[in-house]
Amino acid sequence: MPESRLPLFPLSAVLFPGSLLPLHIYEERYKTLIRECLKGESGFGINLIRATGIASVGCLATVSQVLREYEDGRMDIIVKGGLRYNLLHTDDACAPYLVGEVRYINETGDQADRTLVQETIRMLNEVIARAYKGEVAPLAPEREESGLSYVLAQKAGLDLEQRQAILELSGENERMQKLHRHLKELLPRLAYIEEVERVVKNDGYL
Repeated sequence: MPESRLPLFPLSAVLFPGSLLPLHIYEERYKTLIRECLKGESGFGINLIRATGIASVGCLATVSQVLREYEDGRMDIIVKGGLRYNLLHTDDACAPYLVGEVRYINETGDQADRTLVQETIRMLNEVIARAYKGEVAPLAPEREESGLSYVLAQKAGLDLEQRQAILELSGENERMQKLHRHLKELLPRLAYIEEVERVVKNDGYL
């Protein structure tokens, strides 16, 4: 794909394609950015902030809904993830906010192994049941859709770097494999935490 210029909103968050992310806009530069995006019906880029800079792979965001506008210009909005991109260069002199030269990433279009998908969903549903205690609905075991790995990653108990690693992987099967390994390691830890909580609640001894 050709290179494009894109306003950037670096965050301590990772946005996945197709996912929704609530944002509270309060800095003047980002008030300007969002107003311009709304006026032009355009998007902006979200990149993970790291101690060493911002991540090179980000995700296009478009405003899905404006929940509230305050008198001082602040906004509560929901954005939706679109295409992934590689950040090539940044420019902090042409606008009040950072602008990036980006190249959008062509998705491979591969499909994850069906058995792998079903086993990953089974483990994720177990995590959801233990961690969210009925507050989050489980996924249908036979669920099929493009980019399903991004859906699963949102409730898989990933930290920011793990989420960024998922975003950077190029293939659906590769992302699903990584999620499967993560959930396989996570479930025993959750079981241990539950046991500790049970013992403490019953005033017992470890």
